[in-house]
Amino acid sequence: MLPLLPRFAIVVALTCAATAARADNTSWFTLGVGAQYSYVSGGASAAPEMPAHQYGVVTRLKLLKFLGAEFTAQLDQDPKTQPLRHLSPRYQLGAMVNLIPTQYFNVFVVGGLAAHAMGDLVDVSGQTTSFHAGPGVEIYLGDHVAIGGDVRWRAAGPEYIEARVLDELSARPVDELVGLDLWQANFTLSWYL
Repeated sequence: MLPLLPRFAIVVALTCAATAARADNTSWFTLGVGAQYSYVSGGASAAPEMPAHQYGVVTRLKLLKFLGAEFTAQLDQDPKTQPLRHLSPRYQLGAMVNLIPTQYFNVFVVGGLAAHAMGDLVDVSGQTTSFHAGPGVEIYLGDHVAIGGDVRWRAAGPEYIEARVLDELSARPVDELVGLDLWQANFTLSWYL
């Protein structure tokens, strides 16, 4: 039986040498995990207390070279500030379409649902649900490592708009909840298994 350090070195070497699943998605499916930094623009009406910088984890699944799915979770969100940051949610779930998947980079579009509560993440009319969509690019630094960036425009979900505008007779116009100045820029560093 080998001591722990040589066994660990063998596992690391085999992982790095594996070519079955590459970042450029030459296999049937490829799973990637990584870290994400986000800058969130709250629009013209953003409260100063709303965090503009967020850090989290990202998981991406690439299927059949042209399709994919993504799940992200922000780790540094303060639940007490949730009403101030409806459009900078804690969780995101999205579908990806890889428009230009090459050996060296990938241009994609992503869109989906986002929410503060995990239960609202799959409920279009959830109380904390919002929508996001936008373009992105991923550059492969090797067989398993990729860096990427994307910009996503955000819109509040129907339940939130109804509560803010109709139920509360809020003076806040709807265009502040769905305007083009509500965006998020994401930067990712991923390791594809």
